[in-house]
Amino acid sequence: MSGESAEKGLDATTRDFANGQKVFNRYTLIKTLGRGGMGVVWLARDEELERNVALKFLPELIVHDRAVLGDMKRETRRSLDLTHKNIVRIYDFVHSEQSGCISMEYVDGDTLSNLRADRPHKVFEPHDLKDWTSQLCDALDYAHNHARIIHRDLKPANLMVNTRGDLKVSDFGISRSLSDSVSMLTMEQGRSGTLVFMSPQQLDGERGSHLDDIYSFGATVYELLTSKPPFSSGNVDRQIREKIPPLMSARRQELEVEGEPIDE
Repeated sequence: MSGESAEKGLDATTRDFANGQKVFNRYTLIKTLGRGGMGVVWLARDEELERNVALKFLPELIVHDRAVLGDMKRETRRSLDLTHKNIVRIYDFVHSEQSGCISMEYVDGDTLSNLRADRPHKVFEPHDLKDWTSQLCDALDYAHNHARIIHRDLKPANLMVNTRGDLKVSDFGISRSLSDSVSMLTMEQGRSGTLVFMSPQQLDGERGSHLDDIYSFGATVYELLTSKPPFSSGNVDRQIREKIPPLMSARRQELEVEGEPIDE
């Protein structure tokens, strides 16, 4: 079967899916991994290659618009070039008349967002992040300088840690592309991406660059150490553009965190 189509008789909407169901004449669904505004993610078995994969199913309004679906397909194909140990691999783009999904590497683990929430005071200590931030820097350097791809929606929820303790960056170029597509189809005004992690340039609608990822990297580390991104309430747009974030040490004092000092 081509990676770009499936037999019509196997079409299914995301509402029809169930554990054990075979979709696209190739994948057997195992369980739901996550659900959100940008679609549903399933753990599935790729029967052809005999490996587990994660299937990110696209919102139906994208599947039913040929132009937007084509854009998503091209964006996904660009991500196929990302082959780095700290980046979640994208395997395929599969669709039929009724449904579509992106097949990617399954990471047995959890997000840094969830892991942080389970910590005392909901923060990490600097030494906890040392290896992960180093791995994230390696992944971004590879993507920016070798593959020439930017993430555009970097945040703790897109950073996975597997059972071996290795960090994996997920949704490289995909989550932002999905958000762009949904915004266009619903005629919603505003910017795609996650506001509290967006750079001032993104807020102003400037052309995306690696600098956006670098800003989001900093905002991500800030949240992991203080439980909140630099700005999270009030007029966030204006604060990101005009203000310097409070010192992380001051934020941690508010939480009565008695841990390592932070160099700022």
